[in-house]
Amino acid sequence: MPNFRPIALSLLAVTAALGGCSGSTGNATPTAPPATSSAGLRFGAPPVPAPLDPTPLETTPCAAMTADQVTSLGAPFKSTDPKPDGPTGPTCTWRFDTQESPTGVTATVFTKDPSHGGISGLYGRQQSGGLTKFQPFTVDGYPGVFYDNADNPPPGLCALAVGLRDDLSYTMTVSLDGLKSPFADSCEVGKKVAGFVVSYLQKGGH
Repeated sequence: MPNFRPIALSLLAVTAALGGCSGSTGNATPTAPPATSSAGLRFGAPPVPAPLDPTPLETTPCAAMTADQVTSLGAPFKSTDPKPDGPTGPTCTWRFDTQESPTGVTATVFTKDPSHGGISGLYGRQQSGGLTKFQPFTVDGYPGVFYDNADNPPPGLCALAVGLRDDLSYTMTVSLDGLKSPFADSCEVGKKVAGFVVSYLQKGGH
């Protein structure tokens, strides 16, 4: 088994507390400015259209994406590494079975981080000049952001977050480690994963 090096999702953090992040190596562990409540200002962040309950992910975080869905991303599925008791919230790593360098997706729901402010945290960090990459997107109507806090992130790495509630996001890093094929762009792969997660939670974890 390759030595997969997931980007610590404290992520991937787009996360959550996006406040102090430093470094120039594509570290996806930003910390956010104090988050506003869902009823207050959100640094211009778009609201989540219908809040999603993350409970199904709390005990089985890897259930958010099936082996077939992983394969649909562009490479055979190899294994999962669930961490329901992750320090910032339930986390899963899905590994791809490739002959190239280690590849995979690591994602976390920041339910255990009291400073987490959902997508708002990223918008606040962007306004304070703390991100070098900030690209909003939507998936099935849910707001998300591709982001980075480093000037020269590693090739094949993408950090992103999608809002589950105004005060909670699902954050992930996609690491293709320079793989040119069979994958598409790592951020597009991440967006597909976000779509699977939103659909899973919309169905109540089924």
